[in-house]
Amino acid sequence: MEQRTLNFLNTAVKQTLSVALAVIVLSTGSAVAFTSYEGNGMTARIHHAADLADFISDEHGAKVLNHTALSGLELLRDENDPRLPRQGGESFQPLDASAVLAALNDIENLGGQVTVDILLLPSPPAEILGSYATRNVIVLSPGFGPTDPATVAWLVTHELGHVLTWAFFDRHPDAWDRYRFLRDLDPVVNGPTAAHADREREILAEDIRYLFGGERANRCNCIENSTLALPDEVDGLETFLRATLAGSPVSSMVLESAAWPNPCNPQTTIELRLPPSKTADRDPGTARLEILDLRGRRVRVVQGGDLENNRLTIRWNGMGEDGARVSTGRYFYRIGWDDLTGRGAVTVVR
Repeated sequence: MEQRTLNFLNTAVKQTLSVALAVIVLSTGSAVAFTSYEGNGMTARIHHAADLADFISDEHGAKVLNHTALSGLELLRDENDPRLPRQGGESFQPLDASAVLAALNDIENLGGQVTVDILLLPSPPAEILGSYATRNVIVLSPGFGPTDPATVAWLVTHELGHVLTWAFFDRHPDAWDRYRFLRDLDPVVNGPTAAHADREREILAEDIRYLFGGERANRCNCIENSTLALPDEVDGLETFLRATLAGSPVSSMVLESAAWPNPCNPQTTIELRLPPSKTADRDPGTARLEILDLRGRRVRVVQGGDLENNRLTIRWNGMGEDGARVSTGRYFYRIGWDDLTGRGAVTVVR
C-alpha cells in the first residue's frame, strides 16, 4: 500500500543474487551509488541507506533528503522523535537490500518494461511514517530491527503495483474503465477519498502483487481488502492484467516545467515550456494537470490550459477535488498534453 506502518518483525534470511554495484557521477560532481537489478521486465536501482546519508542535510532543524531520485523528503530525526507513535525502542534498521532483490527476482515477467528507483531509508518519512511509491520511485521505510523477507517482498511488490499503475493505466482511461468493470468498482466511491483499503489504486496494487508477485510475497494468501473476492476468483481479471501490463508504457517527451509562485498561498500556475515544433495543430483544452500528495494520491485534476509564446500554463487554485483548500505542505504535479509531459513539486503555505 502507499502507507505502511513500521515493521516490528525480528527474522531475516539472506538471499544470494548476482548483482552489480553501479556508480553514476553526476554533472555536479557528486556520486550516486546503487545496486542495479535488471530482469523480469524491470530496471531497478536500489539506493542503500548508507549512500543516502550523503544526501541528507539539516534544513531549519528538519532532517531532509535531497536525492536525485526524490528531493525535499523530511525524515524523522531518530527513534525518539515525538512524531513517532512508538518511542524508546530498538534502533531503526533499513530494509535488507538482498531481500529487496529476492522480491524483484520473484516477480513474474509480464513482458512490460519499467525503470524504478528504490530508496532504503535510514529513518521513516516524517509525514507518512511508512513505505510508499510515487511515479517511478519506491520509498521503503526501515523497521525496528530486522524485517522478515516475506514482509519485504510484500512491500516491494505492492509498491511496484503502484509504479505499474502509473506506467500502464493512468494515461489509458479505457484500461481503468475495464478494470473497474471487472472489479465492480466506482470511480467516486472507490476514489482517493475512500478508506485506504477501498481505494481503486490500492485494490489494483494488491491484485498485481497477488497475481504476479511470487510465492514469497503471497504467503498470507490474502489481499488487504478482505471484503473483495481474491484476484484469481474474478473472471477475466488475470487475463486482462497480463495483457495491459505486457505492453510498453506510454512514451512521453519530458519537458522543463515550473510552478509560480512557489511557495504559493494558495493559487499557483504550472508552466510547461514547449519546443516550437510541438505547438502546431494542438488543442490546449486537452491538456491536464494532476496534483498529488506525498503518498502519490491524487488530490486534484485540472483539465485544459492556455497556450502563449510556446508555453502551456494551467492554474491550480489550491483546492482539492472536494472543493476544500488543501493543507500546508509539499505536493507533486504532473502536467501533460498528448505526448508532452512535465513533473515537479509545489509547496502550499497558509
